[in-house]
Amino acid sequence: MSAASPSPDSSLAPWSERLLAANPGLARHPRAELLAAVAGAALEAVDPQTCVRRHVHLLRKPKGASVVVGEFVFDLADDPAQPGPAEHGRVWIFGAGKASERTAAALVERLGGAEAGRVAGGLVIAKHRDPELADAPERLRPVEVVLGDHPLPGPKSAAACARLRELARQVQPRDLVLCPISGGSSALLSDPVLPAEEWSAMVAHFLSRDVPIHPINWLRRRCDALKAGGLARLFAPAAVVSLIISDVIGDELALIGSGPTIYPDKREPELDTIRRDLGDALSEFLRDHPTTRAFLDDPPPLPEPPRDESGAAQQVHHVLLARNGDAREAACATARSHGLDAVVLLPALSGPAADEGRRLGQLLVDMPEDLPVRSPACIVTGGETTVNLELGASGAGGRNQELALAAAAPLATLRAGRDRPRERAVLLTLATDGEDGPTDAAGALVDPSTEARAQADGLDPEQALRAHDSHTLLARLEDTLRTGPTGTNVCDLALLFRFD
Repeated sequence: MSAASPSPDSSLAPWSERLLAANPGLARHPRAELLAAVAGAALEAVDPQTCVRRHVHLLRKPKGASVVVGEFVFDLADDPAQPGPAEHGRVWIFGAGKASERTAAALVERLGGAEAGRVAGGLVIAKHRDPELADAPERLRPVEVVLGDHPLPGPKSAAACARLRELARQVQPRDLVLCPISGGSSALLSDPVLPAEEWSAMVAHFLSRDVPIHPINWLRRRCDALKAGGLARLFAPAAVVSLIISDVIGDELALIGSGPTIYPDKREPELDTIRRDLGDALSEFLRDHPTTRAFLDDPPPLPEPPRDESGAAQQVHHVLLARNGDAREAACATARSHGLDAVVLLPALSGPAADEGRRLGQLLVDMPEDLPVRSPACIVTGGETTVNLELGASGAGGRNQELALAAAAPLATLRAGRDRPRERAVLLTLATDGEDGPTDAAGALVDPSTEARAQADGLDPEQALRAHDSHTLLARLEDTLRTGPTGTNVCDLALLFRFD
């Protein structure tokens, strides 16, 4: 039986405490405090409020103020209706993604709160309401929060985008627009140029197969009016600053949320390259969808940045607030503070989740000589794996739980002839957004006892992997990890611990 999700009140506690409170299986583990501390530190490091406080500052002046966003400085007029030649008028907040609500609230706070009147309005499109913020609407005022559809675009996203377009018409040329963008924006902020049902069906087709996210998002930039700079275009000629939380390994800005504020440049791949990278998955879909095939055979040109009457391009800047690397580095630092040798393992996680799980489990068993740490050690890696759902597969799971369960078999070899095998090694996986597939778990933890405990309960780990049903087995063992929606999103983490 799995634990309840963290209550709204628990969101005020450190993540380490919240993880222990929400996960009795974790709390009972002999290494519980350490595991929670390292995983919690990773989540704390990429929390939008933490990141905004690090990157955004308000400098008050005798007249007006200046907003510092990363390396960029914007002077605000004392009277927003009459900005001077080098000043901006009102400030707006428009964005989307799983981290957009918490980022927007942090921006309102940094600009002095609703009572300061510096924020004229705006809208963010989220997947869930943040419980803490839903109970304190004044922290977002006057920014609206609207829910969209995810992982597939749908009618809620369409309605949210219509409302965003309506509000965007109020932005004046001398205003400043702050755009919090994070993972999930591809579906939440969606205005496809193809028929909506066909577009949603194509995305579903890709997501159900072993298709990497990069070519999917490059294609989205060709097929959605609010991608490839389409959001920034709504506010032209007003200046735009996008504040980005990256869920893309490598942090290619054009691929995060499919780049709603990132105009195409010479690095944009040709459509033929995108089609080749999508391979058979795209070919299969196009056979039964002639409208999409016709569009891709003769696509419109990529949009160019808008220019004013003098020929000057719209001022658009980008600040990277958080990335997977920040979470990895925080996990390593905390592990070291607890006396462990720690290292980030590269390259990033990719490919089939079960394959990566077996590889990492065996790595933890072997601790090869060329690994630059010795036990007690923590090995941290991150990325995004895939699960290929074969026709008829109906199991409950996600890529993080599948990766963890696949590691259980190699880890089981550490049980032989040893007392307290659970204390020898642990592999913990975590979706930093708190959502792993169509389940209520964010990830899982496995150790040398997992396989034997499953078999003693009449469960078959290999069969669960074949059926992509990792969640059912791990939840029965109380080895899933639950966070609820975290309000951030920087891909996935795997934390490997070896203690002897």
